[in-house]
Amino acid sequence: MNHWVTQLNSNSQVYLSVIEPMIDWLCAEQALQVLDAGCGRGEPALLFASRGCRVTGVDKDATMLESALHLVSQVPFSGEIKLAQGDLAQLADEDDSFDLVWTSAALHHVADKVATVKELSRVLKLGGRLAIREGGLPLQFLPFDIGLTAPGLQDRLHVADNQWFVSMTQATLPEERPYPFGWSQLLRGAGFVNIQARTFLMEALPPFTAAQAEFITYHLWRTYERDRGQYGPLLNEADCLAVQQLLDSSSPHYILARDDLHLRYGLCVYVGEKSSDS
Repeated sequence: MNHWVTQLNSNSQVYLSVIEPMIDWLCAEQALQVLDAGCGRGEPALLFASRGCRVTGVDKDATMLESALHLVSQVPFSGEIKLAQGDLAQLADEDDSFDLVWTSAALHHVADKVATVKELSRVLKLGGRLAIREGGLPLQFLPFDIGLTAPGLQDRLHVADNQWFVSMTQATLPEERPYPFGWSQLLRGAGFVNIQARTFLMEALPPFTAAQAEFITYHLWRTYERDRGQYGPLLNEADCLAVQQLLDSSSPHYILARDDLHLRYGLCVYVGEKSSDS
C-alpha cells in the first residue's frame, strides 16, 4: 500500500485496500489517460497516478474537491493529476479524450443515470472503457448469533441501512429518474460491449489492524446513529440495546473484545468498452 494511504482515516484505508487491486486490474501496467468522474476526496485519483496514469478528477461538491486538492498536494506525483469542479451530466472535456473513465459511488447520487452514462461515454475514446464502481457484498463481521438479541443482527442492520438509504435518496434527490435495473444493464443500454463484472474482497480475523478495528466500530455506530436520525427508527429496542453494548468499551460485550469476528468486505466494479454504437 502507498505510504500516503496510512495517513488517511481508517475508513479510507480499508476502502482503499479493496480499491487498489481493482485499479491494478484496470490499469494492467498501462499509462492511461483517466477521468475520475466524481473524484470525491481524491484517493483513487492518487492510486491511478501512482501507476503512471494521467488523471483528471471532476467533482460537483466544492468541499470534497478542496479535500482532494489538499491530499493531492501532499504527494510527489501530484503533477499527473488535474482537479476541477464540474457536473458529471455536463462535462467540460472534449469528445474522445480518455482511455478510461472511472466513477466510484457517484452514479447513485445523480438524478438521471442514463443521461450521465451517455455523457461519460462521450468523453471516452473508441475502445476506451467505462468502469462503474457501485455496490458490493454486504459488510459482515458479526457471528449470526451473538447472544444479546435475536440471531441475525447483522442482517437486520443491513435492512436498516438500506431503508435509510432509500429514505435519504427520496428526500435529497426528489427529481431522480428511477432506474430499476442492474449496473451492467446501464452499460449495455448505452451501447457498451465486452461488459465485465468483478467483485474485489478483503477479509481478516483478529487481531485486526488499528484501521480495521476502527472500521468495524465506525460502521456499527453509523447504522445506530442513522437509526436514531431523521429517517429512523428502523431497529427494534432489543437490537438497539445490543448495539449499545457492542459499542461500549467498558462492557463485557464490547465488540473488539470478541475473538470470533470475521471481517468481510467486497466492492463491485462493472466495466464496458465503448463501441461505435455507444
